[in-house]
Amino acid sequence: MRRKTRLQLAAVALCASLAPPSRAQPDKGAAPAPTPAEAPRACTTGRASALSELGCELKEALGKLPADALVVAAPLAADAKLADAAQLAARLLSVTAGALGLKSSSEAATLARARTLAARSGTLVHLVPEIQRGEVRLTADVYPVPKSFWDRVRDPEPNPRAHAFASRRLDAELRTFFPPVPLVAKRTDKAGTGEQSPVAVACGDLNGDGSLEAVLVGRSRAQLGRVRAGRFVASATVAWTQLSPLSRAPLREPIGSAAIEPGRWVDIGLTDRLDAVRLDASFALKEKLGRRLPWPAGGCSKVLGTSIRPEIEACSKGDEAPKVARMEKPGDAMAGATVLGRDGKPRQVRALRVFNESSVLLRDDAGRSARLEAAGAQLAVGDLDGDGQPEILSSSDTLDESGDALVVHTWQDDGKLVERLRVAVPTGVRALAACPADGSGLAAVLVATPGELWVLR
Repeated sequence: MRRKTRLQLAAVALCASLAPPSRAQPDKGAAPAPTPAEAPRACTTGRASALSELGCELKEALGKLPADALVVAAPLAADAKLADAAQLAARLLSVTAGALGLKSSSEAATLARARTLAARSGTLVHLVPEIQRGEVRLTADVYPVPKSFWDRVRDPEPNPRAHAFASRRLDAELRTFFPPVPLVAKRTDKAGTGEQSPVAVACGDLNGDGSLEAVLVGRSRAQLGRVRAGRFVASATVAWTQLSPLSRAPLREPIGSAAIEPGRWVDIGLTDRLDAVRLDASFALKEKLGRRLPWPAGGCSKVLGTSIRPEIEACSKGDEAPKVARMEKPGDAMAGATVLGRDGKPRQVRALRVFNESSVLLRDDAGRSARLEAAGAQLAVGDLDGDGQPEILSSSDTLDESGDALVVHTWQDDGKLVERLRVAVPTGVRALAACPADGSGLAAVLVATPGELWVLR
């Protein structure tokens, strides 16, 4: 919508199961001191397929194991209907054994039976797979297996000598083992925020505890919290005055963005302010990022005049270089996401609305591109139905706020953009976000309006 041409960017979004952080930041007082940069982690979260990340976590936790150890999996337990439970169990076993570099047994077995199967190996890795609350959870215990008669007499069932646990949310590859999810919003929850000027919103597992936190960015403050009983309850708040001085040339209608790196930090930026900033998992200032705006899915773009530069660069010195390093033109709204395909391969998708136009340019890291016309200035990208094809969320291109709407298009594998969902938002869309999947159903969508968050499921 023209009136919102320089409005905010929406990042990747919120969910109603949002967990509180460890401590809050006051609105007044001295700015927190920046903390040293973190060392890269061996295993990523949400950057590769869930299966490969699970295998990596177990390998890192268990360390080097005897080459003749045998991996045996217990029967798969699930709280949701599966289209092919046996095939999923076999896939989990195969990935785990491959990551550990060990042989596996095709028989699903209890611990007692698994000890028998591993009798000749000398070492048993017993894998217990579960599907619970939209997550795959793997527990692995390493047991010595008594070989001689006297060993079995002395200790027939020895205790484990190593233990590991890993979990990841369901991605498109894992969802192939579930029934298809229709892209239909069956429910809309509205939560009061008290924030009349939201400019960006993001969601993800900021503190690494397995639940989702929400970051709501306004012109005067940023909040971290969750939705409870029809209200957005902030458990940490930080004023922009604590983070960055005012920009020397703020826009009349600001552009903002927010992007969460799960378990590590959140980057937030606002054209009202001189610097974008990186906050740690407790919402304390970690680093200033300069006059730039962070992209969901990684990277930052500089703000020049009244537009966002098309070049995308690492936000911080230690960050990974963006896979999509440039868009075609300057913009006034941006969004992005890493979408996992049904083959488990990650796909980085970027969306940039052309400055002062209603066209959105789409690009991915494989060089594919598309163009969405008649889009408003609020954008988000995600995979709502878990089919491995990205959804592009936008507001309407309208001057009449009462005629605003959430519009969802799917960027199909054949390159076409197909409208899948439209929901009227008569109070006006100020920010949009697509949540990570929080179960085997449709991922939640967040719509920020003056004073409210709408959560669509």
